Amino acid sequence: MKYIKNIQDVRISKIGLGTGRFGTKVSESLSFDMLDLFYEGGGTLIDTARNYYEWVENGRGKSEECIGKWMDSRGCRRNVCISTKCGVKNKGHDWFINLSKEMLSQELEESLEALRTDYIDIYLLHRDEPERPVEEIIETMQYLKEKGKVKIIGAANWSFERLYKANEYAKKHGMEPFRTVQTWWSLAEYKYEMWNDSNTTHMDENMYNYMINNNMFGMAYTSQCKGFFQKAVKNGLENVDEFLKHRIETERNLKKLDFIKKYCQGNNVSPTSVVSGYITSNPLEGTALVSCSDMSQLEDILRCCDYELEHEAISKLDSL
Repeated sequence: MKYIKNIQDVRISKIGLGTGRFGTKVSESLSFDMLDLFYEGGGTLIDTARNYYEWVENGRGKSEECIGKWMDSRGCRRNVCISTKCGVKNKGHDWFINLSKEMLSQELEESLEALRTDYIDIYLLHRDEPERPVEEIIETMQYLKEKGKVKIIGAANWSFERLYKANEYAKKHGMEPFRTVQTWWSLAEYKYEMWNDSNTTHMDENMYNYMINNNMFGMAYTSQCKGFFQKAVKNGLENVDEFLKHRIETERNLKKLDFIKKYCQGNNVSPTSVVSGYITSNPLEGTALVSCSDMSQLEDILRCCDYELEHEAISKLDSL
């Protein structure tokens, strides 16, 4: 397993386990098995959110509770890195964003209780609230950090412009800036239909360069491109389900698929090595967040977690 190098106070594996469905769509038993396998494979980063699966069922807090119960039963809290997200409530697919000091303070206490811990390693704002001044938001996050219950603060699905403004304000006033961004980041060309959610963001050139220049690390959700490249290589593009092709199949992504096929044949590696390696070997320090529906998917990812994808290959994929 590889680990983020530019963060010293928290050991963050470059593969992160996404647990959105744990405790709801994924049973507690299977969730525990996946967490055990991930942990035994050297994984430390476990990613969740306060509102996961609240949008489809009574899932608010269930993922956190499942993780907390697992950590308690295994006695491993000090050996893992917990990332959770705050600031959002759902009623169905309607999002209600509230980044007030009162709300974020309340959610932090709820997350701590659910996770059965006294601190959060990485605390992320799940969405931005553009109407609220970034100065107020960064001061609230500073307040939470100074309470000693949060180690690293970050933002999920924030635009470059808002993140830059927030961090410049933090630096100017001697506060803790956002040290990480969680966003759509993968080797696939992004298009809106991939996520169909105007509240989400993807890694763009401005954000990428800013993060490198400011010693930040990225948290890449949907890092596996929904398995599009792996399925297309293994089963043929014609056998990939139509919904997935609608989300991923573009002219550029088909060129990338062709490159991946040739690269895997020439280097005797699996497509997962390339897809994961694009993040874990990237010049920008990053962790590839993965969500698995069964043990075999997680086993495949862990088998490839140490693969070093050459920077030349990453540059070629970016240029296609």
